[in-house]
Amino acid sequence: MRRRRANRYPPTLVYALADQARAAGVDLDAARGPWRAGLRRLELEAISVVTNGRTAIRVDSMERAADVAGLLNWCGLEDLRPVSDLVPPVESEPVEDWALKAAG
Repeated sequence: MRRRRANRYPPTLVYALADQARAAGVDLDAARGPWRAGLRRLELEAISVVTNGRTAIRVDSMERAADVAGLLNWCGLEDLRPVSDLVPPVESEPVEDWALKAAG
């Protein structure tokens, strides 16, 4: 039986939020919570991940993993609940209109 592959979206917005929090003086390294940066071994390589023990987020470096883990802990998030039918907005569609459609 083939394992169903989860949707993958680059966490670019989360990177930007972590960068903004750091620039505003938030010490993401000191944030306490369930999220941790780590490595996950895959056959011949290791990938950087952020995990709370139930959910794993693949990121592009250990530095980003530490930032994202700190941001999620600082925000007080204990778990992520993905949106099942997430569809990115069309480039010509304003973000506000897309967000309203997604919410309602």
